Amino acid sequence: MAATDLDPRAILAALGVAEEVTAVAPVVGGWDTAIWQVERGGRAYALRVFRPEQAWVARREAIVMCAGLPGVPIPAVRAEGVWHDRPALLIDWCPGLSLRDAVRAAPRDAPTLARLFGATQARLHAAPPPAALVAEGRSWIDWAGGGAGGLTGRLRATAIGPASVLHFDYHPLNLLVEGRRATGLIDWANVHVGDRRADLARTVAILRLAPHGSGESAVALRLATRLLELGWRRGYRAVAGPLGGMAPFYAWAGTALVNDLAQKIGRPGIRLQSADLDPARRWTAHWRRRAGLPESW
Repeated sequence: MAATDLDPRAILAALGVAEEVTAVAPVVGGWDTAIWQVERGGRAYALRVFRPEQAWVARREAIVMCAGLPGVPIPAVRAEGVWHDRPALLIDWCPGLSLRDAVRAAPRDAPTLARLFGATQARLHAAPPPAALVAEGRSWIDWAGGGAGGLTGRLRATAIGPASVLHFDYHPLNLLVEGRRATGLIDWANVHVGDRRADLARTVAILRLAPHGSGESAVALRLATRLLELGWRRGYRAVAGPLGGMAPFYAWAGTALVNDLAQKIGRPGIRLQSADLDPARRWTAHWRRRAGLPESW
């Protein structure tokens, strides 16, 4: 069933929350899920609908959001269920803008927001992981095939504790802010538990390697993203202190990014070609060399 075949009001009925719904509007931006903003009883919510094969992904998102993490703004789950084999969650709508849009709207606030971006991730890593995720025992190293080419053994040998919650999609579109305050960390589809350096490396890979297109606007976007990264690093270190031994984690993050994005090539509405991943392939080969591993994987 395609996303265009989804009936959000029928899904809300399946979740038992169709009463008092006054408006439903689609939200553009999700690659892996369909999202609507729902007005119900004078409050705003997000309806997030997954593909049938993402049942456990939806369950893990719900585990994190229901557990709550101290110091981390996470929207609450108000309803969870299934419609035509498609898992769905109704969660609180977070006020404000994505951090990316907030920076664009108020460039003078960019340094402060960039540090907030880093500090919020540091607080995420300091929070105790939900027991249900720990009990699952799912290896973060295997996510998106990131441990390929000899990396698994290296990463296991360099692991540090205690384990942290790893968001694995921590970027400026998934942190919502209002003014200079974080209001919501969203999209927990990739959540794992493990070495926090993997989550940091994943964020660096997204910031540096996510395709920006070409032309002057792409150059400006890359420059703005690098400045954001600098502030993010400062904000993280101010809360959590510095971390070392990042080379194998950068190699892992590059491998996972290439594998993850390669699966999206050819999907309807996604303008992505194999050549767009060449910078990520080169970056990964560089960090594999730095980690003392073969460049290919």
